[in-house]
Amino acid sequence: MNRRTPRLIGVAALCAALSAAGQLPLSGASGASGVAGPDRLTGPASRSAVVGLGQGDRVRLTPLGQDGRQVIEPLRSQDGTTPGLLVSTDDHGTTLRATDGSGEPTLVDGTAPTTTRATAADLVELNLDAIARDGRTASADVTVYDVVTGATQAVRRIPGDPDAACSTKSFEESSCVLVPPGTYSVMAFVNTMPAARPGTARERTVQNVSLVGDPEVAVEASRDFTFDARRARPVEIRTPDHRTKVNADGAMQVGYSRTAANGRKIVRQYRPSAMLDQRFFMEAAAPVRNGALETLTRLRLEAPDIELTVAGRALHPEYYDQVWFSDVITDFPMYDGHDRLRVVDVGHATPADLAGKNLRGAIAVAERTDDLSVAEQSNAAAVAGAALVVVHNDGPGDNDDPNGTGTKLQVPTLRLDRAEGEALKAARGRVEVRGETASPYLYDLVLKEQGSIPKDLSYVFRDRDLAAQVREIHGQPTVDSTFSEAAYQYQPEDTFSVSTMYPFRGGARNRVEYRVPDPDTRWTYATVTPQSTYNALFPHPPVLRMTLSDPDLVAYESAGRTTKPVGTAPVTAAPSTFRPMERSGNQTRVAIDGFVDADGNHGTSYSTNSGMSTLLQIRADGELVGETDNLPSGVAVLPAGDSRVEVSFVADNPQPWAELSTHTESVWTFASTTVPAGEVVTQRSPTTTSPGASRGVTTRTATARPVPPGP
Repeated sequence: MNRRTPRLIGVAALCAALSAAGQLPLSGASGASGVAGPDRLTGPASRSAVVGLGQGDRVRLTPLGQDGRQVIEPLRSQDGTTPGLLVSTDDHGTTLRATDGSGEPTLVDGTAPTTTRATAADLVELNLDAIARDGRTASADVTVYDVVTGATQAVRRIPGDPDAACSTKSFEESSCVLVPPGTYSVMAFVNTMPAARPGTARERTVQNVSLVGDPEVAVEASRDFTFDARRARPVEIRTPDHRTKVNADGAMQVGYSRTAANGRKIVRQYRPSAMLDQRFFMEAAAPVRNGALETLTRLRLEAPDIELTVAGRALHPEYYDQVWFSDVITDFPMYDGHDRLRVVDVGHATPADLAGKNLRGAIAVAERTDDLSVAEQSNAAAVAGAALVVVHNDGPGDNDDPNGTGTKLQVPTLRLDRAEGEALKAARGRVEVRGETASPYLYDLVLKEQGSIPKDLSYVFRDRDLAAQVREIHGQPTVDSTFSEAAYQYQPEDTFSVSTMYPFRGGARNRVEYRVPDPDTRWTYATVTPQSTYNALFPHPPVLRMTLSDPDLVAYESAGRTTKPVGTAPVTAAPSTFRPMERSGNQTRVAIDGFVDADGNHGTSYSTNSGMSTLLQIRADGELVGETDNLPSGVAVLPAGDSRVEVSFVADNPQPWAELSTHTESVWTFASTTVPAGEVVTQRSPTTTSPGASRGVTTRTATARPVPPGP
C-alpha cells in the first residue's frame, strides 16, 4: 500500500491485490474459493446482499454473527408491496421463492437438490390437486418427501402446466410427480383467494392459508392426492388477561419440519404477503411412526386496533393497507379512543350523495365502486365532516383493493364485507367504536405441535405462564421520535429467519411482550429510528436511520419478567460484534459500528447526503495506514512485526431526528504482530483511550413512559 495515500482496501480491490500476489481472496468475496489461504480473513465481506427472486421480487440477506445465521428481509416492489415467501431448507441448503411468483426457487445457501434417480419401471405417478376453503379449485405448493431415507423430495406448484410431462424433477410447475414406491410425507400449503378473484390465481393478497395433507402415507401404486382445505381447522388463541386481536400482518408464519427415519430433514415455511383473514388453518394428522414431525405457527396479537359493535354484535372491520396511502405510519390516520358515533349512509360518497348530509363527528358508510378510489370516497366524506369512514364491498366477500393509490387519507378508513356493511348502515342509534393505536402489550407467540397435528388447535395463554419482556424504547429529549421494529425467531436447525418490520406506534415508551417459554426458540431484535418507510409515494428528505440490532440470541426457558432496553444514551461507536477485528499476515480487518447504545445494541453509520459524516482512520505506530469516509470497514496493511495500532472513528450527525450524540470521537488502541501464513487471529479486545469510549458525547437520556401494570 502507498503510505502517502492511506486508504482502506475494499473487497474488490483487495481481491485484485491478493490475486496479483498469487494469494487467495477474502472469504465472502466474489469468486472466493472457500479454501483457507495465507492472508484469508474470516467473516462476511459485507453486512448484507440483495438477492433477486424473479419478476422484480427481491430480498435482503443480512448476516447475524459469524455462525452462518442470516436475516431475510423481503423488499418492497414498486407498488409498495412485499413478496410472500416460501422458505425451503434441507441437507443441501436453503431456497426462496415468492408465493405469487413463477420459475424455480432461488438458492441462497448450499447446493441445489438433486433429481430422484430411478428406472421407469420403479416409479409410480402421483396426481395432485387442491380445494380451497370455499370449495373452489385452489393453488397450492406441495412437497413430497420420503420419510424413510429422505432420498426423494419433490416440490410441485399446482395447478401446473397442463403440457408439462410427469417427472422426477425436484421442482416443477406440474400437477404430477413420479416417485419410487415407499412411505412419504405429502403436504401442501393451500391458498384460499378472495371471493372476487379466481380460485387458482397466484397473487399477493390471499384470504387465508391452510397446511393440508398427510405427513406419513404408504405409496405402493399410482394414485391421486386432493388437498382439501375444508378439512383444516383454524389456529386460534385466547388471552384471558388482555383483549387481543391478530391485527394487520400479524399472521406471520406457518410451516413444518419433517425428519426421515435416518435423520435427514426438510423444513418448509410460508410467510404470507397480505392475508385478509389473518388466519392459518391446519389439517389434523395422526402420530407419525417414521422419524419426526413438527409444525410451527407464529402469530402476533395486540390490543385490537379497531372495533365496531352494533347492538351488541361485533363486526369485523379492518383498516385498508396503509401502504396504498402513506409512506410512514404517522401519515396514516387511525382511530384512537372509545366513543359512540352516529352512522350515516353516504351511498358511493359522490358529491350528489353527500349533498345535505350531516356528517359532523359521524361514521360515513360508503359502498365501494369502480368509479371512485377509496381515497376519493373517504376524503370527500372527511371534508363533509365525517370522523370515520367505512367502505363496504359491492360484491361477495372481502375486498381490500383501494382502486387507486398515491393520495393521503384525511380520516381513519376501514373496510367491511357487504353483509356487515349493510348491517352497519341499518344500525339504529349510535355505534360503539374503539381503537387503540399503540398497544401497551404484545403477544408474539410461536406455537409448535410435535409428532402429530391435533384436531383442536385452540390455545389459551395466561400471562403468568408466559415469558414477559418489558421493551423500553428510548428516544430524543424533545423531538417526537418515531420507530419501527422487528423480532426474529430461530429454531435449532434454522440459518435464516424471516420477519416483518412493523411500525412501533406511540413514540418512546414501554411495552410488555409475551412469548411462549421454549429453550429451542431463540430470539433477536432490531429497532429503527426514525420510522422506516414502507413505500415511496411522496417526497422525503434524505435520512440515515439508526438501526439498533441485538447482537445476541435469547431463549426464554421459563415464565418470568425481564427488561430489554434499546436506545439508551449515550449512543457512541464500538467495534462490530458481527465482524471482529482480525489479522492474517500483515492485513488487518477493521469494522466499526457508529451507532451503539448504552444497552449494547449495534448499528452502522456512514457518510451520506443526509448530512451524516464519518471518518475511520487506522494508524500503526503513529503512521496513518488506512482511512475511509464511506462504510467504516475494510482491510489495512500493517507493518511487518510488532506495532501499536490505533483505530479512530469520528461521527457527526446533524440530522433533525438526533439531539443526543450529534458528535462523537472514539479511539481504540491495541498491540498487533504479524500472523503466520495460513492463520487468522482475532485481535484481543481493544481498549479505549477514554472512559465511555467517546469524547464530545452528550449523555442525556430520554425517559421512556411508565411500564403498564402486570396482571
